[in-house]
Amino acid sequence: MPFTLVQLANFVRVAELGSLSKAAAMVRIAQPALSRQIRLLETEFGCELLIRHAWGVAPTPAGEALADHARRLLRGAEALSEVVRASGSEPRGRVALGMPTSLAMTLLAPLAQMLRLRHPLMRPHFVDGFSAALHARTLSGDLDLAVLYEERSIGPLSTEPLLAEDLVLVGRPGALPRARSNTADALARSPLVLPARPNRLRHLVDQALAAIDPTPEPILEMDSLPAILATCASGVACTVLPYSTVSASVARGELATIALTQPSLSRVLVVARPVDRSGSAAAAAVAAALRELTVEMAGSKCWRPLPLRS
Repeated sequence: MPFTLVQLANFVRVAELGSLSKAAAMVRIAQPALSRQIRLLETEFGCELLIRHAWGVAPTPAGEALADHARRLLRGAEALSEVVRASGSEPRGRVALGMPTSLAMTLLAPLAQMLRLRHPLMRPHFVDGFSAALHARTLSGDLDLAVLYEERSIGPLSTEPLLAEDLVLVGRPGALPRARSNTADALARSPLVLPARPNRLRHLVDQALAAIDPTPEPILEMDSLPAILATCASGVACTVLPYSTVSASVARGELATIALTQPSLSRVLVVARPVDRSGSAAAAAVAAALRELTVEMAGSKCWRPLPLRS
C-alpha cells in the first residue's frame, strides 16, 4: 500500500486532537502538507475520513475505524522495533500494563519508582480498571501484559502465576458484624455495596451469597472503587475486597476489616499477555519487577506469592 506508518501516525494525531493546525504543530510539519497526507489517505481508501467544521475536524465512522486499527499497527511496529533493538541491551521503549484497580492502588506507585530507577529508557504506560475490561484489552493487543484473575475462560493468553490473596469484609470501624467465623453469616448481616455484574470479585461474592436463603442482593452497585471505599467509610454499607487494597486506610483508622472464613474467599492473580506477541525485553522487565515487589510486600499486604510454572 502506498501510505506509510508516518502518515497513519499523523492521521491518528489529527483524529485525537480534532484540529489540523494543532496536529501539524505537534508532528512538526506544515499544515498544507498534513492536509495533503489526509487527502491521499482518503483517495487510497476511497472514502471520506474527516468531517471538516469551522472549528476543526472530526473523524467519520470510516476515520474512527482507521484510527483504531492504525493505533494497533503503530503499537505493533513499535514492539517490533523494540524486540530488534533490545536484543542483549537495556530494556527500552513503551510497554502497556493493565492491573485491577484493587491491586493498582497498592502496586503501581512502587512499580513506577522501581522501573524508573532501573530502566530509565523504558516508557511504561499503566492502566487500571475492572478485570473484565482489562481482559478484553489484552486479548485485542491493546495491552502488552496485564494482571488478571485466574480463570478457565481466560482465552488465548499466556499466563504466569503471580499471587494469591484472601478477601475480607470492609466497613467503617464499629459498623462490621460481630460474627467472625461464618462467611455467609457475616455477608448476610452486612448491607453490601459491590461492583455490578460481570465482575470477577462480584462473582466470588455471589457464590458465597448463594448459600444464604433467601439470597440477599447488595443495597448498592458501584463500578468505581474510590466511590465504594468512600461509601464504606461513611458507614452506609460494607464491601468485600483484598486486604491489600485497604491496608493504608485500616492503618489510618478510616476502615476496618474482618476475615471471611468457613469457607474463605480468595483470588489468584496471574500475569497475562497475548500468545501471538513476542515478549519484549521491556515487558519481561515489568513482569520481573512485579514479581519482586509481590515478594517484598507480601507480609504487609497479606499476599501469598506464587512460583513460576516449571
